[in-house]
Amino acid sequence: MDVLKRLKLFQKIRAEIGDPQMVYDGITMQLNTAGRKYLGMDVLFVEFSFVNPRYILLLIIMSSFLYADVEAAALAEDIGGFSYNIAVLGFGLQGFAKFDAYVYHKKSMSELLWSASRFLGENKGNDRLNPLLVDNVSVIVMIKRFYFKLYGLVFVTVSTFGMITSLINRERSLSFGFQFSFIDTSQLVAFTFTYCYQVICSMMVVISSCCNDILIGAVYVNAMTMYDCIMSDLRELSKMSEMEQTPVNKRMAEDRMKSIIQQHQQLMQFLDRANEVYSSYFLMSLASMTGTIAVLLTALVFVRWYPAIVICFAASFQIFSLSLLGTLLLIKGEELVEQVYDINWYNLDLKVQKSVKLLLLMSQHYKEISFRFGVMNMETYVKSNKMIYSFFTMLVTTKE
Repeated sequence: MDVLKRLKLFQKIRAEIGDPQMVYDGITMQLNTAGRKYLGMDVLFVEFSFVNPRYILLLIIMSSFLYADVEAAALAEDIGGFSYNIAVLGFGLQGFAKFDAYVYHKKSMSELLWSASRFLGENKGNDRLNPLLVDNVSVIVMIKRFYFKLYGLVFVTVSTFGMITSLINRERSLSFGFQFSFIDTSQLVAFTFTYCYQVICSMMVVISSCCNDILIGAVYVNAMTMYDCIMSDLRELSKMSEMEQTPVNKRMAEDRMKSIIQQHQQLMQFLDRANEVYSSYFLMSLASMTGTIAVLLTALVFVRWYPAIVICFAASFQIFSLSLLGTLLLIKGEELVEQVYDINWYNLDLKVQKSVKLLLLMSQHYKEISFRFGVMNMETYVKSNKMIYSFFTMLVTTKE
């Protein structure tokens, strides 16, 4: 995070933010509106019904996409054709995992996003904490802009590749390998239908992935800011310990300590809810993207399918960003423990000393980003890359 804060772009964005809560709410509403408009999904308002034409159309397109992908892979004659035809199957599987987070756990997801907004609203009036909140929202804005550009590049690449290849080779060429076996794409009408179908599938995947990745970033960046606010309050408590121990000062220290413990409990509840919502998605995302990258590399090597370069980067960055967020969250937890240790507790009232001891015990139980069978961190990212290499080597060996 400190690296981002030194960037000129960060400083420019930060200077433009007056009300961090309003900016955060604007981002979540923008993503929610896109989800409603294109996917028939709403994650902010619990009363929204998924029984609507857009959501039903999304389910039909996603199901037919998986069918076409698997069917085309089954009909492939060699490992190169197999890799080309099934290259983006992982994104389809990952798409169904999003239903667990945004449909099955819709209520928890809504509470998660609104609780982050309430946190910003409750603390934005505090002159000491407001700069931390502005930094937090500035990072979220940067994440949003980055993902808009990344997924915009992915969509433009995959949607125009077939068209560009067709013009260069002077023969009809699709952007992807998946297609329906009962449709003869040698005919112009059938080719046009299949091409448009592939573009629509790409748009659905890109929109859902972009909105999802931004929301995940916003959730865990907010969690790290909650850590920062707690540590800021602990530093204030440490300053209070150096003041004269009058009844008024003792009362102020007690109130501050109660507030800190309450904030920590709210943070732990926030992270528990985030893991409840996302753990299944993280598991499927890690598994599907690891396999997808290996298959994409195989398609790039044997079929010269160049969009694989851009898609590989997006898939790899998904795993990297989740792993990085997990590592940064762990670091914040360790920093909190150090901050508790640094308090001049021996100058505080006995009642507050006991509360400090309780906080120390509580803070040593870190909450990490869970994917059911493990946690997301940079070690996980390294392991996933080793698995990608092993899987890719196996596919290449099969070809030989």
